[in-house]
Amino acid sequence: MKIKVTILTKYLCIWLLFGACGLINNSISPETEVLNLSKHGLTEIPEEVFSMTNLKVLKLYGNKIDSISPRIKELQSLEKLYIGKNKLTHFPVEIGELKNLKLLSAQYNDIKFLTGAIGKLENLEDLILNQNQLKALPVEIGNLKKLKNLQLNFNFLTFLPSELGNCASLEILMLRRNMIEELPLSYGNLTNLKELYLAGAGNLVKIPDGFCELRQLNILEIDRFTVVPPCLFVHKINQLQIIVR
Repeated sequence: MKIKVTILTKYLCIWLLFGACGLINNSISPETEVLNLSKHGLTEIPEEVFSMTNLKVLKLYGNKIDSISPRIKELQSLEKLYIGKNKLTHFPVEIGELKNLKLLSAQYNDIKFLTGAIGKLENLEDLILNQNQLKALPVEIGNLKKLKNLQLNFNFLTFLPSELGNCASLEILMLRRNMIEELPLSYGNLTNLKELYLAGAGNLVKIPDGFCELRQLNILEIDRFTVVPPCLFVHKINQLQIIVR
């Protein structure tokens, strides 16, 4: 009787999870492209999900997931992964196998380090890691040639890799509330950068003169003690909005 009750409970849970998502016949369909399992009290990604070979968008926000199965690499069609507000401490190296991934949002977690495999996400455009426990970034992040939006607010970053200056497509860089001591000179190569947020970024006192080459910069958010190169005030007359917090 105990075995029967356990089996019944298992299938009841599956029905509650996946039936609520509107899946046909209360089961996983390999043809499904968007799956929303946010706020379902999950402690792991259900194994059934990894059979969804056409899945493009997976939403897991607001659960209790503390790790991602290596089987994540089986979701080769995945383009967007939302796994914010869980209990993650890291990503598996297999995350780098998601060659079609364009957006990875994992804010409000406990991520302490990023695997260098993140640099294999050749099509990644949005990387959102606000409010984690990051102290450093892997140098491989410089391999993300299509990255446009990098959000790292409210972490514990003390330094930034110069390799990030190789992310030529970067348009938005958010570094609020960290412990950064300086910006690498190579960031002057981010010629497509439009928005840079540095309020409370740490003991960041001086912005390098190389930032004068950032002709596309529209918004620069800084602290009132930040030293800004005079050339940026020339840009301000034209298009740059300098916001002092």
